[in-house]
Amino acid sequence: MINCLKNQINKNSSLYKSFIKHNKKMFPKLDNKKKDGEILIEFNAFHSFHIPISYFANYFKNLHNTEIKAFFNYSIIAAPLKPSPLNKIKWNLGNIFSLKNFGIYRSFGTETIFRPKITNEQNRKANEKYFKLIKNIKKKKNILDIKIDEIKIGDLIYDTYLKSQMKPSVDLEDKNIYLIIHDFCKLYYFWKDYFINNNVKCIVGVHTTYAYGLPLRIAVNNGISTYSVSMRKINRISKTLPFYGGEFTNFPEIFQKLESQMKYDGINEAKKRLQKRIAGESGIKVDLISSEVSSFHNKITKNLITQNDKIKVLIATHDFFDAVHAMGDILFTDFYEWLDFLGKMSEITDYDWYIKNRPNYPGKFQNYQPHTTKTVNDLLKKYKNIKLLPGHYSHHQIIKEKINFVFTSYGTVGTEYALFDIPVINAAVNNPHHRYNFNFNPKSIEEYKNMILNLSSLNLKIDKNEIYEHYFMKQIYFTKNWLIDDLNDLIKYVGGWSGQNSLKLYAYWMSICSEQKHKNVFKTIEKFIKSDEDSININHL
Repeated sequence: MINCLKNQINKNSSLYKSFIKHNKKMFPKLDNKKKDGEILIEFNAFHSFHIPISYFANYFKNLHNTEIKAFFNYSIIAAPLKPSPLNKIKWNLGNIFSLKNFGIYRSFGTETIFRPKITNEQNRKANEKYFKLIKNIKKKKNILDIKIDEIKIGDLIYDTYLKSQMKPSVDLEDKNIYLIIHDFCKLYYFWKDYFINNNVKCIVGVHTTYAYGLPLRIAVNNGISTYSVSMRKINRISKTLPFYGGEFTNFPEIFQKLESQMKYDGINEAKKRLQKRIAGESGIKVDLISSEVSSFHNKITKNLITQNDKIKVLIATHDFFDAVHAMGDILFTDFYEWLDFLGKMSEITDYDWYIKNRPNYPGKFQNYQPHTTKTVNDLLKKYKNIKLLPGHYSHHQIIKEKINFVFTSYGTVGTEYALFDIPVINAAVNNPHHRYNFNFNPKSIEEYKNMILNLSSLNLKIDKNEIYEHYFMKQIYFTKNWLIDDLNDLIKYVGGWSGQNSLKLYAYWMSICSEQKHKNVFKTIEKFIKSDEDSININHL
């Protein structure tokens, strides 16, 4: 046992050193001429981010002759804004001696790595703003509406609370929500001053949600080039597209401009992938990188949906804690309020109501799914008219047992059930399907309520070509393969979706990164930057 542990430690150490050596070879130091400004990149422990950011940072460094600076971006959501004395010591030692992730970042040219440090003046401004803000908090929605200097940050605060506190909804009696608002005010003024006092040419982060998104949102409003980058996507963040993956807003217009052959090939490829998905395949092949268990498996169990003449509705749940407002506002303040509303509807309608959670996924999802399950179970104690279906209950069986309508906020069931001519009603205006007509997309809670009360009179003519067009745009045209040519091969190599944030990813990258691959990545980034488009797509490869 001890020998196995030693061998693993030695193997990890060897991979770490090899990756640093690889980076130093690929990103050699340039001459020491004076730098003109800086590019800011997020400092984190995500192995899957380290590779794309190394290229992105060096592209801009070469373009503008900038210094690369990395900033710690996990305050509030994963670490206290003011670190403990012990954490300060750990940070300083890691930074001075380039240990672990500090060494990785320095290996591709990062010169400075820092974490926000709030000054007395920033504290003073934050205190003044905080007390003004909390005077207006009477209900949950008031938190979502929070702005500073006309920059909306309420959604970031709200989702940070849900995630960090593992709460399905905001509790206005919980002091933690106010501590988070206060810390957001402090961090806001830190970044406001930073962008005023430093010549920042560009800032690159991973997420546009939670506290992670705060510096990106402030940068956008200061006219600074802002990007969200991952191993699978690149988004140019702007006032009109403030969210990672938000390009779905313009799908129809972009599709219409494509050449006829690309449209034809794209629609055919979308059909093939959707057919595989509903045949029970999961994972990369059907564009479900984080879903290693299919909800469309063909295992049929005992019927749980009552066979009668009543309208039958299915609620497809979401993770209560996972970036509720990732695509913008939804009709309700959060997923809990949405389900509670549907629970009330179940009490005043003569429908057969069913609810289904996702199947149990491996990896990091095991940390969150039990909390979602418990929250749903607690709600169902209150609303007896809703029957819980097992998470593994196949969608094929649900469809066979004649479900009539599906409720989601913005889930993939909007595409999948539409293929079977089953109407899906979304509870979010900002959902990936809202530019098409194969779902219902009510624009207010009142409209949503009226639809639910009058399901028997709803009529939706579903055009399958719209479904295929949407799928092509979302999953194929806006490519997930800008960096890794074969994502399926990668996932196999690292041992599943969660393995992409392990040292195995470094090993995989070194095995495929030839000189030509290295040059091609830079060419792809350059094409995207010069295109002025919102998101990387197959034309940039």
